[in-house]
Amino acid sequence: MKISVLAAALSVLPCAPLACIASAALASNKPVVVAQADRIFHGKGRITGLDVASGLVSIDHEAIPGLMDAMEMQYQAKPAKILEGLKIGESVTFALEGKSYQLLEISRAAPAR
Repeated sequence: MKISVLAAALSVLPCAPLACIASAALASNKPVVVAQADRIFHGKGRITGLDVASGLVSIDHEAIPGLMDAMEMQYQAKPAKILEGLKIGESVTFALEGKSYQLLEISRAAPAR
């Protein structure tokens, strides 16, 4: 039933993508976090995949408050050289641009004490 309500809401509304997301959230009574383009978000996680040449890294990360739930996701590093020296399995901290999800900074996480 919720899918049909959501589909009906999206098909009727002539809206931009972010407006449609907000409309869908209202129709389904579920909160949706919409990232702001000018915001930088910080996260912690573990590298699960790495391709330095193409600038791609997969990170299994904790929830990023205000942006997304915990998940494993692939990110494009900008610039790709920020991935140099990192290895699969390492714990990292990172910064993402809120709209494009581009990885702006990444570094090895400090070891737990």
